[in-house]
Amino acid sequence: MDVPRRLAVGGPRGTLGYVVAVGGTALVTAPLLAVRGEVSRTTVVLSYLLVVTAAAAAGGLGPGITAAALGFLAFDVLFLQPYHHLIVDDPQDYLSLGVYLLVAVIVSLLVATSERRRAQAERRERETRMLFDLSTSLVAHGSLTDTLQGVVRTVRSLFDLAGCAIVLPSGDRVQLAAVDGQVPDDLDQRFVGVRAAQTSVQVRGPADADLEPGRALTIPMRSGEHVVGALVVVAGGSDSPGFGEAERRVLATFANQAALAVEQGQQEEQRNRAVALQETDRLTRLVHNLLDMSRIEAGALDPRLVESSVGEVVGPVVRRARVASGQRVDVDVPEELPPVLVDPVRLDQVLTNLLDNARSYAADGPVQVVVRPVGGTVELRVVDHGPGIPGLERERVFDQFYRLKGGGRRPEGTGMGLAICRGIMLAHGGTLRVETTPGGGASFVLTLPVLDGREAARP
Repeated sequence: MDVPRRLAVGGPRGTLGYVVAVGGTALVTAPLLAVRGEVSRTTVVLSYLLVVTAAAAAGGLGPGITAAALGFLAFDVLFLQPYHHLIVDDPQDYLSLGVYLLVAVIVSLLVATSERRRAQAERRERETRMLFDLSTSLVAHGSLTDTLQGVVRTVRSLFDLAGCAIVLPSGDRVQLAAVDGQVPDDLDQRFVGVRAAQTSVQVRGPADADLEPGRALTIPMRSGEHVVGALVVVAGGSDSPGFGEAERRVLATFANQAALAVEQGQQEEQRNRAVALQETDRLTRLVHNLLDMSRIEAGALDPRLVESSVGEVVGPVVRRARVASGQRVDVDVPEELPPVLVDPVRLDQVLTNLLDNARSYAADGPVQVVVRPVGGTVELRVVDHGPGIPGLERERVFDQFYRLKGGGRRPEGTGMGLAICRGIMLAHGGTLRVETTPGGGASFVLTLPVLDGREAARP
């Protein structure tokens, strides 16, 4: 039997929205009704639209539509003649009612969509922060048992589960390595099942369906091509988050990080710490990238702007690049450049990413950094003479998770670097684009607006 999907609006937040819709309509109607002969129709409509906005913000689309319908009925029955009837005397009043209902529905949709996106951005940031906490625990001095116990506690808290457990092979048997809450009795069969099937998730029913309360989901803990254990989660009550594709990817990430911890625990302690530290450096960059992308998508990237010289930022970045790779990096920066209003840390992040990208594709060839004032902007170019970027892909390279193929190289990284760089530049009021280098190669061109006198006078 297929698992029934829960409604999108539910739980405490949905209940609050309906309370606001009903109670707010009543609270607005009472004073308006007391001065019905003196109040204008515009005031009545705006008052009910305010209730619609509050209900949609508190509970989502369902409460917003409910408030719109209640406001429609109250407006028609109580404020349009003849009173206490749905039929109105003036045909123009039907137009007023129709316009109100249309505007109220549009307001509900816009407010509910905005609130849903905000909630999604907050949950994504919470997930990535928990992943970061897990990655840092891999280099902690605690035991493997403590690390795995932290994983099950974190996963259970994040998804509001009834229980969570990690099972590992121990000779010919299966041991319960960590547990939090209530878990099923058939953990050994579940591990044998995922190990034999080599599948990502073991659960009956549609892959994108929510789980019934108390039902278990088994996720293999992978290290490369090997399954070293299993993460078993048990769904909580009806108010718990669903288990769609995005949630299952997060669970798989936690399971694979737990697998990494298991492998490290089986190695020599000193080597274990060194490998874990290296992995945590990589995971830290990944988590920071995820956090940056979440802020950019939510419009919450807030650069700390100060009056700066582009040349002062370029120098340290180039020196680090030369030391890290030993590759030739030529710099052409005029001594006199107009100041710009930037966040030096964010500009350093962008330039470092572009230099790493250029050095990677330039092989042993030189890389150039050229800065010039152009009109009312300062233009910075990072130039390489590698294979270049085909014309059809010059915009796609700035898409999330897109990695350029070809040139005899295997794509590296997560495909988020250039998307983050463009987002940072847009937050500065600048731009980032890519052009073809004369003679072959790619030139990434970023522009920043010049600081004018009025901006310079601001504190």
